[in-house]
Amino acid sequence: MGKICKSCGHYYSGEYCDKCGYGKPAKVAESVKKYRKAARKKPLRMQTEEDKKLYAKWAKEEKQGQVQKRTDPKAKVHFLIVVVIAALIVLGFALYKSGAVFSNTKEEVIQQYFTAISQGDYDKFVKCFPKEIKREYDDDRQASGLSKEEYMKALYQEFTDTYGAGYSITVKFGDMTPLSPDDYDMTAYKEQHGSAPKLSEVCEVVTNIEFRGAKGSQQSKLFIYVGRSGGYWHIFGMDEDMGSINADGSPNEGEIPPVVENEDTIK
Repeated sequence: MGKICKSCGHYYSGEYCDKCGYGKPAKVAESVKKYRKAARKKPLRMQTEEDKKLYAKWAKEEKQGQVQKRTDPKAKVHFLIVVVIAALIVLGFALYKSGAVFSNTKEEVIQQYFTAISQGDYDKFVKCFPKEIKREYDDDRQASGLSKEEYMKALYQEFTDTYGAGYSITVKFGDMTPLSPDDYDMTAYKEQHGSAPKLSEVCEVVTNIEFRGAKGSQQSKLFIYVGRSGGYWHIFGMDEDMGSINADGSPNEGEIPPVVENEDTIK
């Protein structure tokens, strides 16, 4: 059955007017608006009471529609807050990964290493090393079937036997020599551990250690190599300087050079 379009007056037989599109969901509001606009052009003197009531009703409906479409004034503020929070989270993560915040220093990682040995703290101990070395310690401990405390005790039992239970370790830092990350060869490290981290900084830290306990004491001079990767300093290796030997076979402690400032005793 045919229909007459309420918008353009065209005769159509489908679900919507094939001339102006009236009847389509997206077109209904537009067509109604067009019809109402044309109807309102009727001169005021020619408007009946029914026309005035109808026009008033349309005005009221259109006003309500505008209010509903009006954006919530707080919505923009809420959106900005969400954006700012998201940006801060991203920035915080980036700073955390870069080590700009919650990072450590060369001295702190070395100090932590000897503190962990003295206290038998496995978790603190493995955090001193890159992930490759940490993974190897984890695998070795699991294979041994020992608890973290038992593993640390077994690993450094020699120190307890030599210096006595409750021995202390005094750490003194000497010269710190920066090394170029490009010149610091990680080939041997990669061959031994399977992979190697990319280092942004490398430093050789002269560290003088004194072990002291009920059974005796001893001093050692170490060259500890630390590298910065992902914003954090880790220990990659260390060499001991045996120094010269006295006539009785004991180390010549006079060969240990004077150290600068930092000195901590760990018990």
